[in-house]
Amino acid sequence: MFIKKKIEAVSFREFMSGSRTQKQSPRTKNVCAMSAFFPAITPSSFFPIHDTDFALFLIGVGSIAGSAFLQHLAAKIGSPAISEAIGAISGFMFPIIVYGAVLWFFFTL
Repeated sequence: MFIKKKIEAVSFREFMSGSRTQKQSPRTKNVCAMSAFFPAITPSSFFPIHDTDFALFLIGVGSIAGSAFLQHLAAKIGSPAISEAIGAISGFMFPIIVYGAVLWFFFTL
């Protein structure tokens, strides 16, 4: 990358006759040259927050995990009524949301 390439002069007669052969360059080990074949792995490629679908997926997963955590916390504190209410609401709402998301996914392909 920072190595200066030597300029080589070739006479016109050699160039036109085709007798001059070029040296085979060894395979490159330069990372920048290989980046066209292997895309860069960055945190933004694993977690594309700017993508709306991925953000909705994170919101859904967070709401399911938060609901389970709140239900467990309410049961541990000693409020079985609140725990049962959270369980009933979660047991009704989350399957509707998940099946709706799956159908939406298939209809938007």
